[in-house]
Amino acid sequence: MKEEIQFKECIDWDIVRLLMKIGIAGAFLNLLGDLIAGWGVRDTSLSGIEGMVSHYLSISDNRMFLSAMLGLVGAPISVFGHIGIYKLIRPYSRKYAKLFRTGLLGLLVLGGPGVHMSSLASAFFYKHMTAAGPETALELSKKFVCYFSLPLYIAFFVFWLIHTFAHIRAVAGGFSPYPLWGCVFSIPVGGLLFSFAGLFGNYAIVNAIMVGALTLGNIWTLAGALFMLDKVKEINEESPIEII
Repeated sequence: MKEEIQFKECIDWDIVRLLMKIGIAGAFLNLLGDLIAGWGVRDTSLSGIEGMVSHYLSISDNRMFLSAMLGLVGAPISVFGHIGIYKLIRPYSRKYAKLFRTGLLGLLVLGGPGVHMSSLASAFFYKHMTAAGPETALELSKKFVCYFSLPLYIAFFVFWLIHTFAHIRAVAGGFSPYPLWGCVFSIPVGGLLFSFAGLFGNYAIVNAIMVGALTLGNIWTLAGALFMLDKVKEINEESPIEII
């Protein structure tokens, strides 16, 4: 049975706005960590994976540690912004809200330690293995990533896909107060837009943006949701909701 509830009784707009602002602040902390880790010029004389990770060899240990800590703290805080989006989806569709919440749980648990910190640990390992034995450093680092980081990456992206599907489907399907085109403010769209920076070549700022592309996509999502919030509140404040 469908239950009709007045919109203003379902959503605390001030709480949603606060959660989104907290989430954006956390995402910027995470981005700062990404930029610190990604800032550098790659060695173009090296090919493949070795060339892609070559700039990590010149990063100090303290810089890696700072980047890891910023991501460890910032990534979970950014999830608060998505809790705000969850609160907007839930009155419209319990189905997609549950999926969204399931994805959020994985992002909260795995985003900081599972992806950001794990990636910096792999870079740290590669840097010091190169100093100790350059002839075996790359192969041992690949094995390190496959054994310890890859399982965390896979788990994270399973939850991320669930979260992203629920978000886009809810907005594009009309199961949220946002207009259907509001699905452009999603992590895949934002991440893709910022990844085009890679076309500008091998520069420190470009490489830093590429490392932070997914986090920039997160900021794109939360900032877009916050930007539209007052408008959708104004349009939908008196509209009834059908819970599905």
